[in-house]
Amino acid sequence: MLPNRRDEDGFSLVEVLVTIVIVGITFAALLGGLITTIAVSSLHRKQATADSVARSAAEWVKDSVQTPYANCAGAGTYSLSGLPKPSGYSVAIQSVEYWDGAGPVVGIPYSLDSHIGQPCPAGGDKGVQRITIVVTSSDPPISETVQVLKRAV
Repeated sequence: MLPNRRDEDGFSLVEVLVTIVIVGITFAALLGGLITTIAVSSLHRKQATADSVARSAAEWVKDSVQTPYANCAGAGTYSLSGLPKPSGYSVAIQSVEYWDGAGPVVGIPYSLDSHIGQPCPAGGDKGVQRITIVVTSSDPPISETVQVLKRAV
């Protein structure tokens, strides 16, 4: 006579469901981490591109042959036309500030911020300008700002 076998090999429904839930949670966590990494990488790439464009624009403005020094120049005086930039990025000169001509005094720390501003000084341009350049991207909105000092040659 054959013995009655009640212990069937296999998994119960509960064991299968618990396994599916654990695998699903693990997969969701891994997928979430992967999506976050891709998004952060894309954002970092856009920031690096905006920084590169801002630095190129600063060199463009500093170049005395390409963009000669202009006395009491406004934000629209220095042209950035011809500056190569990737699509989706815009470059603009936000402001031009002027040095008041005051030099350092012995024993007192010199701060350029207290001697530079707008508008052009009453006595005229003293030969140093601080130009603020802003680069923005459209999607997602990234903004990089760089300031450059330009002097009369």
